[in-house]
Order: sequence, then C-alpha cells, then structure tokens
Amino acid sequence: MNFLGNLLEDLEFGSAGSRETANAVLDMCGKISPERAVFVGDDCYTPALIQKKLGCSVTAAYADDVRAEKAAAEGINVRSVQSFEIPEAEGGYDLLWYNGVVEFDGVDRRLAQLRSLIAKGGTAVYRTLCWLIDPSPDTLCYCEKRFGIIEPLDRVIIYAKEQGFRVNDFYIAPKSDWTEHHYKPLSEAAGRCGASIDGDAAAGMTVLEKEEEMFELHCEEYSYVYYILKG
Repeated sequence: MNFLGNLLEDLEFGSAGSRETANAVLDMCGKISPERAVFVGDDCYTPALIQKKLGCSVTAAYADDVRAEKAAAEGINVRSVQSFEIPEAEGGYDLLWYNGVVEFDGVDRRLAQLRSLIAKGGTAVYRTLCWLIDPSPDTLCYCEKRFGIIEPLDRVIIYAKEQGFRVNDFYIAPKSDWTEHHYKPLSEAAGRCGASIDGDAAAGMTVLEKEEEMFELHCEEYSYVYYILKG
C-alpha cells in the first residue's frame, strides 16, 4: 500500500466526512425501520450509528482489511468486498448507504446498480463528488484526473429519477469535512512520520498538498453530496 493509503487507515474517515455529517444525513432519511441494511464506505462510525439509531443489524462492506477488522471489533457485521462492490441481499435492501469516492464508470451506472439492490419502498443514501457550480478550467482538469467522473449536482438528480428513484433530499458536505476532518488529520499523521518519510512518501505528500491547495482555492466549486433516494 502507498504512503497516503497507510495514513488513511489510521483516520476515522478514509475520505472527507465527519460524525456531524453522518448524523445529519441519517436524520434526513426520516422515520424508517429497515430490516436489511448495508453500508459501503470507508469509516466505522456510520454503520455503528445506523445500528444504534435505527435499532437494526447492519452489514458493513469494506475493501480495506484494516477498516473491516476495526468494524468487526466494534460488533458490526462485516463483509470483505472488492473495490466498488456491493454485496447482494435476497429481496433487496431496505436501507443501502453507499459512500462513493470516485466513479470511473459513471454516476448513472452506479445509480442503476443501487436501484437494482433496493427493495420496494427502500431508502438509498448515495454519496458522490459533484460540481456545485460550473468549475473553472484548472479545477475541472485537476479534479477529473484526481477523482474520476464528476457530475453537476442537479444532473445526478436527473439520473436518479431516470432510474426510478424519488429524490427526497440532498446534503452538501461542508468545507470542514475536507479541511478539519480530512486534510488536517492527514497532515498531522504525515508529520508524525518525520524523518521516516522516503522518496515514495514524499511524492505522496506532494499529491496531498496539491489536493489540499486546490480545495482551498476552489472549495465553492465542488464537494461530496449525499442524496436521499426512495426506491
């Protein structure tokens, strides 16, 4: 695993996110009582929160073995999966929470997959990186090379409706999810490595610093958006 990957393993959230956001998004799901729930992402807090607040058993699917071990130690039912894989459930899920990071095959294909895995009347939470306003040319070039395919916020709503979802609401991750809860702890973790940083690690730090600089300059242009969808 590369230097940044090792640092991310030690963070509570493997990508920009926070406990405050997880709580806010779950509250936006309304009064639901799922029997079959699954979480796909890179943190242990969200599935534990779902389990606690909704009183249901949750399967948490991770491509990261370290994160899976941490979740299992907290009493969460864990499934090891490949990157971008969502385990299936007979009859579909009543709650499917998918924290996407990149979409190399496109948002529309991911939404089609989510729709096929949701039970009738079920709820899907879909997080994806979106343009909040028209991006400047340098932001567009950098972010699509760094993160993959990015769609405008309203275009994702259109895709969701085309797949038969009802879009109940959406939540835009605040700037603090990136700065205070992602870049800051990453930089602190890197600093603790000190003199042990080698050439590969230094290259990883350069990537991190460039990404943080880009976000600081253009944070009004993009962020993660959580869509609350009904099947």
